[in-house]
Amino acid sequence: MATIREVSRLAGVSPATVSRVLNGTTPVADTTKERVLEAVATLEYKPNAFARGLATNRSGGIGITVNQVSSPYFGAFIEGVEQVVRAAGLHLMVSSGFADAKAERDSIEFLLERRCDGVVVQAEGLSDDDLIDLVQQGPAPVVVFGRRIAEIEDRCVVTNNELGGALATRYLLDHGHRHIGHVTGPLSYPDARERLHGYRRALEAAGVAYDDRYTVESNFLEEGGAQAVARLIARAPELTAIFFANDQMAAGGMRTLREAGRDIPNDVSVVGYDDVFLARYLTPTLTTIRQPLVDMGRAAAHLLLERLGHVGREVVRRFDPELVERQSVARIAR
Repeated sequence: MATIREVSRLAGVSPATVSRVLNGTTPVADTTKERVLEAVATLEYKPNAFARGLATNRSGGIGITVNQVSSPYFGAFIEGVEQVVRAAGLHLMVSSGFADAKAERDSIEFLLERRCDGVVVQAEGLSDDDLIDLVQQGPAPVVVFGRRIAEIEDRCVVTNNELGGALATRYLLDHGHRHIGHVTGPLSYPDARERLHGYRRALEAAGVAYDDRYTVESNFLEEGGAQAVARLIARAPELTAIFFANDQMAAGGMRTLREAGRDIPNDVSVVGYDDVFLARYLTPTLTTIRQPLVDMGRAAAHLLLERLGHVGREVVRRFDPELVERQSVARIAR
């Protein structure tokens, strides 16, 4: 493996000049730069990434922390981030925070200690104040995904969850349903609360009274959806439709409905949320609310790269969801 001294000898310059050319820290004459780059190519020299990072104060790495890397929801978001990061010649380092404040803090510190140039943070356990401090006083640029915080709104990429909850509920109402259940995510999460607000807003606008029996809090996981539906149909057997706050819970809830002998959609119609890949492979295929997760990931990455001095572009920071109509909802007579 070639060394920087071998490159400098072949190019006829000092090792310091080779370093300046490779790091771009100081202007170098074009003829000198050309000789150095020719020597680098001839010797197939690869700079030490750690040493180069010390010289430039950049590692070439971007960090991202999410609740759970294995989730199809976060997988789509990470895909969008990585597309932009890779195109910029950088690399992505990913960590999970598991919606726990300590674990989220540890994940962020892990990424920063490894000299990530910037970090995209999705956090449920950390408070707004924690995230404000991180953005305003942290050692590297930070962009927040999935939380709208007024003090740092220019660093947040969010979707309109209340609108999404209203779209799902209004669609069921328009199909004649009046007894509509809702399986929420953890109500400590802002997105779960906002989707619940949208559900209630749509009911109110249609003149349908909100019934506490029709709402069950769950955990955004398949098994949580299955258990929530068992509770719902036991306490409110008259339900003709259920809106789930994400597709994973909808998948689990559909299993429970089938096990209870309920036909989907003729006995109970189902609407999910997110439009992750499994929604189109369920039986019946799932009507759901699409979040443009890949686009949101791209937006978060562009926003972060802008903070790192890359050529800026107009970045959308607030996205509207849309309904995707498939086969899990039946129209009933009012």
